[in-house]
Amino acid sequence: MHPIEIGETNQMASTPSGSSARLEPMLVRLPPSLATELRNLARRTRVRQSDYLREAVADLLAKYAQVQTAEQGGSAM
Repeated sequence: MHPIEIGETNQMASTPSGSSARLEPMLVRLPPSLATELRNLARRTRVRQSDYLREAVADLLAKYAQVQTAEQGGSAM
């Protein structure tokens, strides 16, 4: 299995506050089937695999932030 790196240290990304910050390199290990699908999607769409992975992580964090907010709101009753 080949790891997929998220971000390179020389790339710049926009943070939620609007300021630019360096991307932090991370190593992600995927099952071969997911790695193949991601690689094929990136080739078809000409979008970097790392861009898709950043989007997926952002969506996951947003999802869990909503769940945590709902849980906190429900416990106050």
